[in-house]
Amino acid sequence: MHMKLSDVQRIASEVAREQGDRLKVEGAVPAAGESAYTEVLLTVRGCQEEPCLVVIGVSRDASESSIRAAVAARLREHLLSHSAKPVSTHELR
Repeated sequence: MHMKLSDVQRIASEVAREQGDRLKVEGAVPAAGESAYTEVLLTVRGCQEEPCLVVIGVSRDASESSIRAAVAARLREHLLSHSAKPVSTHELR
């Protein structure tokens, strides 16, 4: 049985918060049909340089810890390679 989309979104949101306050989960979108493949969409707050959207593919058949690890690895990779300028507290609202 596939994990619920809401669970994937919750996991991604928890991981994003652990990475800092610049990431916001916009949603989790399933692939067409009965596939377990799902894409999690995140935006980078205060982004000054594209790409400002992060798309992470996960399988809802995977364990919670596997999804958590996949999301964390992809977000770390993106944030390390992304050279967005520092943002003020005002811009985060």
